[in-house]
Formats: sequence, C-alpha cells, structure tokens
Amino acid sequence: MQLCEVYDDARRAGARIYAYDIGFADAVTVEVNGAYGIFVDFSRGKDWRRLSWQLAHEIGHCATGCTHKVSSRHDLIARHEYKADRWAITRYLSVEALRRAMAAGYTEPWQLAEYFDLPQKAVEQALYYWTQCRGVDFNTGRSRDL
Repeated sequence: MQLCEVYDDARRAGARIYAYDIGFADAVTVEVNGAYGIFVDFSRGKDWRRLSWQLAHEIGHCATGCTHKVSSRHDLIARHEYKADRWAITRYLSVEALRRAMAAGYTEPWQLAEYFDLPQKAVEQALYYWTQCRGVDFNTGRSRDL
C-alpha cells in the first residue's frame, strides 16, 4: 500500500489531513457539514506503516459516513469503528490482493505485512475478517458468501 494512494483516497472522500497534537489518540476524524478533517498526531512516534494504516482507517470513517459524537454510546462507536476498519480492509487488503500475494509466496502474516508495507496487526485483522467473518478459505480459493 502506497501512502500516496491513501492521500488520493482522502481527497476522493472529501477529507483534508492535518498535523495536530491531539494528546489522546493517534488520529481522529471530524465531520462538519459534510466536510471531513483527519487530524494526525505525529508526535506519537508512528512509523510509516502504522501511519498508513491509521489513515486508511480514518478515511474509512469519511467514506462510510460513520462519524459520531465523543459522547456517543459505546455500541454506536464500536459499530462505526468496525465499519471504518472494514472499509480499509476491503480497499487495501482485498481477497484478490491477498490471494495474489499468497500466490507469489507471501503466506505468513509477517511476510504479507512486508509485502503490503503495513503493520502485521493490520494483516492479521484482515485475515480474521476474511476468514472468520466472510468465510474465505485462502487454502482452497473458495468463499462462503463473497
């Protein structure tokens, strides 16, 4: 995943990215009258892989329209976070992209993380989503409900 691709997706989603010392989070998305701002706290010592995935998640909030008030109920926040994660996974770690990487010999989560230039945790999250939530079998090439 290229960082320039993430920035292009932010532009398409109508989001602007700002550097801001948030203090309580790595990044947050704010929506005001249909316009989105993604605020990233660069002082929190992120590497480029983590930053790319964090931005992908935040763009997921913009692309799905899933933003909420800080005082929202926990179940609403959890649903919005899930939808943002799901958007990032389907956009950057699709079944097809994962299968291409696996066919090229990248089969372990750490290898896939290096291949996609993303954190291993993001790859593990995507593999869980595709196999456990969507029924994809990467060993046989079959899918339960895609």
